[in-house]
Amino acid sequence: MNEYEPNPKLENLVKRPPKDYSKIFIILGVVIGILIFIILIMALSGKKVTVKEVSKKQSLDEVTLELEDFIEVNGLDALDAYTLDGVTRVAIDNICEGVYNCHEISGEAVSQYIMKTFDKEVTFSNINCEVNDGVIYTYDSVNNKFVFTGEHPHERLQTSPIYTKVYSINRKDDKITLVLNKLYYDPARSDFITTDPRGINQIFNANDYMHTTDNGEDIDLTKLKAVYENNYDRYKNRGTRYKYTFVKKGIHYVLEKYEVISEEE
Repeated sequence: MNEYEPNPKLENLVKRPPKDYSKIFIILGVVIGILIFIILIMALSGKKVTVKEVSKKQSLDEVTLELEDFIEVNGLDALDAYTLDGVTRVAIDNICEGVYNCHEISGEAVSQYIMKTFDKEVTFSNINCEVNDGVIYTYDSVNNKFVFTGEHPHERLQTSPIYTKVYSINRKDDKITLVLNKLYYDPARSDFITTDPRGINQIFNANDYMHTTDNGEDIDLTKLKAVYENNYDRYKNRGTRYKYTFVKKGIHYVLEKYEVISEEE
């Protein structure tokens, strides 16, 4: 073969036209477009999926903390002194907490407290002192307010315990039953630490738990709590306990029932 004679095989390679891929790309684009269209049609025509948020049910430990806080914030320990018939006095004490010279209290504020805390309405009247020595708050129906009648010649009942411990808590449907042990100390009424604010049901001799503070002699709560906790099975059914039945209204609890449980029960 001449050096310059063309090679047929090489010539064929050189002259072969390049493959046209444009048709393939067009077909693929059409197919992808159709698939996207079908998916959109299915999504729009299908049933709407609703994501429902499921709220976590509170554990009893969480409920206990919430209800103990509810009792403290709303001053419900005062029921131990005034009973459930004395919710108006409980309301006044709570409203006047930390208020200097709280001698006139709005009836509207009392109503709001009672509705928020007990979910009920109360007919207002004069309020007798807790030791039955006369009226302590006069109700002025014209101006819808309670007016303090003046200082009474005695110490008021202690309406806050020095220590509280949960005896039991139970849940049934939307109701929670909480039973509390409480320790009170009122030196004006008793030399003993008791389970009630009137100093009747004695548990400990207060003199055994005294220590010196900047304000004089007072109960050593660290020592008292240690003895009480370490011997709780021995003391938990002595004296009185306090039973609260709460019901949930929306996202909040209200107190539906309050009971004092005697030692025999």
